[in-house]
Amino acid sequence: MSDTCSPLRLSLIIPTYRRRESLLRCLQGLAAGARRPDETLVVVHEQDPEAGDLEQALRELAAPLHLRLVWAERAGQIFQMNAGIAEATGDILCFTDDDCVPRPDWLAQLAAAYDDPRIGGVGGRDIVHHGEVLSEGPGAVVGRITWYGRVVGNHHLIFPPGRREVDHLKGANMSFRRESTPPLDPLMVLGPGTGSQNDTELSLAVRARGYRLAYEPLAQVDHYPAQRHGVTHRNLDHPQQVYLDAHNWAYLMFKHYGWSRRLPFLAYAALVGCGNRLGLAKFLVRAVRAPGPAGRQWTTTLRGLHSGLRTYYRAGRPGSQRRNAH
Repeated sequence: MSDTCSPLRLSLIIPTYRRRESLLRCLQGLAAGARRPDETLVVVHEQDPEAGDLEQALRELAAPLHLRLVWAERAGQIFQMNAGIAEATGDILCFTDDDCVPRPDWLAQLAAAYDDPRIGGVGGRDIVHHGEVLSEGPGAVVGRITWYGRVVGNHHLIFPPGRREVDHLKGANMSFRRESTPPLDPLMVLGPGTGSQNDTELSLAVRARGYRLAYEPLAQVDHYPAQRHGVTHRNLDHPQQVYLDAHNWAYLMFKHYGWSRRLPFLAYAALVGCGNRLGLAKFLVRAVRAPGPAGRQWTTTLRGLHSGLRTYYRAGRPGSQRRNAH
């Protein structure tokens, strides 16, 4: 299938680690697409035991996808994404995960939104497969961050056709203008393989530069969640994941927002909580059924929040760094 002509060059960045078969399915889906990438950067690390065989395995897909391997100096999703960003030459940097299979018109749908020069980032729906079961349903709100720091994703839900402005995109299905995309912040990394909320970091950084973000529900990838390696976990209640998520949540809210939003965030995080990060109210609700696990998750959340604030101030960031206050 031939590529559709576009004035924009699209670079696709795929960090991968120990998922050779999933990666091959992802790339085969791309090769069947109506709009192929102008370059595909598969970012690997020498610690990956499958890395040595990848070049041979990907040989047949190299030409149609303009594919090349990029070697990251450090293992971990954030470092691999940064290596891809540094090597990319396209006008638009597109990202997906190695356990996703893009739909045939995925890249064409993303590229179409960049006709608007105010748009700095575009993402779409990831259709999440759990075996034969789809995680889906009708959606009302997508990609929002409230004024007090609650992050509402819902990128996997079903929305009617029509592009809409959002606050953040999802890492499995996102793209940004090259000139609007900074490197990811390495202070978000707490251990090998970690990359929690890297999509929120990029989304907030792009909006801080005055661009808008758009969600295009017709830009779709099928997501088959594979095993994670390092300290990240599919089980969001795992203590390591709770700590990492709380750390990066606090760090990013302080990094990108001024005090008018930091204080409400602190109150919300401590008294209510979000997702797997328990505030007092969420702890009390869960403690009725399981006081031990709820108590451990609550205290882990508090330690993670404290650590995120400490990381922010140890970095020497100004106390009034006010971004994205709108």
